[in-house]
Amino acid sequence: MNHPVPRLSFPRGRTIACPWAWRQGQALLIVAGLIATLAATLAALWWWKSRGTSSPDASILLHTVAREDFELSITERGEIEAFDVTEVRSLVKSNNTSGNAILRIVPEGTQVKKGDFLVELDSSALESQRTSQQILVNDSKAVEVEARNTYDVAVIAKREYLEGTYLQDRQLIESELFVAEENLNRAKEYYAYSQKLASKGYVNENQLEADRFAVEKAKKDVDAAKTKLNVLDEFTKPKQVSTLESAILIAKAKWDAAQNSHKLELEKLADLDDQIAKCTITAPQDGVVKYAHVTDNRGDQQFIVEEGAIVRERQVIIKLPNAESMRVNLTVNESLVQYVQPGFEADIRPVGYDGRMLHGVVERVNQYAEPTGWRQANVKEYKAFIHIQDAAPDLRSGMTASVTIRCADVPNALQVPVQAIYAHGPKYYCFVYREGSWNPREVKAGPTNDKFFVIESGLEVGERIALNARAHAGDVALPKLPPEEIQRAVPQPSKAERTARNAQNVAKPATPPATAQDQANPAPHPAKPVPQGAAE
Repeated sequence: MNHPVPRLSFPRGRTIACPWAWRQGQALLIVAGLIATLAATLAALWWWKSRGTSSPDASILLHTVAREDFELSITERGEIEAFDVTEVRSLVKSNNTSGNAILRIVPEGTQVKKGDFLVELDSSALESQRTSQQILVNDSKAVEVEARNTYDVAVIAKREYLEGTYLQDRQLIESELFVAEENLNRAKEYYAYSQKLASKGYVNENQLEADRFAVEKAKKDVDAAKTKLNVLDEFTKPKQVSTLESAILIAKAKWDAAQNSHKLELEKLADLDDQIAKCTITAPQDGVVKYAHVTDNRGDQQFIVEEGAIVRERQVIIKLPNAESMRVNLTVNESLVQYVQPGFEADIRPVGYDGRMLHGVVERVNQYAEPTGWRQANVKEYKAFIHIQDAAPDLRSGMTASVTIRCADVPNALQVPVQAIYAHGPKYYCFVYREGSWNPREVKAGPTNDKFFVIESGLEVGERIALNARAHAGDVALPKLPPEEIQRAVPQPSKAERTARNAQNVAKPATPPATAQDQANPAPHPAKPVPQGAAE
């Protein structure tokens, strides 16, 4: 059989046949293949033997239960502020407007004394209102003067009638009565004399009748004068007095109304003067100026204190903090707020404070959650205030600080990793491994941080438990849950437990609730612990 002969190429393009070189290459390839096959066989044999002789525990993640000092700390960032703060507000009324613009303002950080200038607000609109109001004050004053004159005239008119006109009328009527009575007496005497003469025949009957008629006429005149005097006293005088008194009362009411109107106009003028004066704000006490910027829950600036900014009525413009009374204002998530109690100690590290640490104590925690924006509608946070016990003079309000609150310290506590806790209904379990078998052990869990649970009962030191309990849930036999427990998203404590938990004053954090588990195959949730809190 003829074999092809390999040919070698040379630079000049000539080929030369070399049978010996080809046979040597073929032999080397066969030897290399045999060596590789032998090495693979030996490696497989070694792996099979080592696998068969290794311990079955080597592939299981176990944790040995031990005692160590347990510490639960919560770290949050907050803002340093002075709790003894004097707020400088705009006391200028808005008067159905958006507010008043800032014309001038003292720079932030300025050290001011009591009475020093702080802010000047725009008062041009108030000045215009004051001019118009001054005109109204002058008009109301003129109306008041006129009403007073009318009242005085009405009073004088009454006196004029009672002390003048009435007396004159009465005297005239009395004169008329006196003349009528005198005429009656004369007529009676003359008639009596005429009767004597008529008896002697010196006066005829017609003359006597005329004298008698004169007597009757004089009587009528007397009666008319008396009637006229009676009408004056009984009717004319009361009627005229009543009319004059009504005029006085009306004039007095108008005068009082004019006085009140003028007083109101004066008060409005004084209020405008006061508002104009309040447009210039001075420092109520010594302090360092800090602008009262306003932000919403999303972190966007809503109001920036600067020249030209519109300030509404009662809005805080400047804060004058007392540097000797400082605290940290921070927010705590609802999952952690149950662990923060007044009186707990805290370590405070202000940013940019050369790494120095201050000491503080929890002053109070708000009972109600802070308002949330639409981006964090389901996240609830609570305000907490940490009093700084060793505040230094160079500590500034507004600085950011990292606060670590020591919520619980349990010395020599029996503890296990959070991944080793398995929630089954309202109970907690750890899976104890012994001689190749698993034993589910019910445990009573105490406080927890982001790494460990404190075990109050159920385990002993030295026992080995599954580190990833969820992975071995199918290897143990757990009590069967009723349907209502299976469908729960969060294991619920009993009513007695909830009442006791709400009633007691927690000296250390309460046992945190566990979260959801699979309905068909329950599994522990603490495989991924919540930072700085209890495993769900």
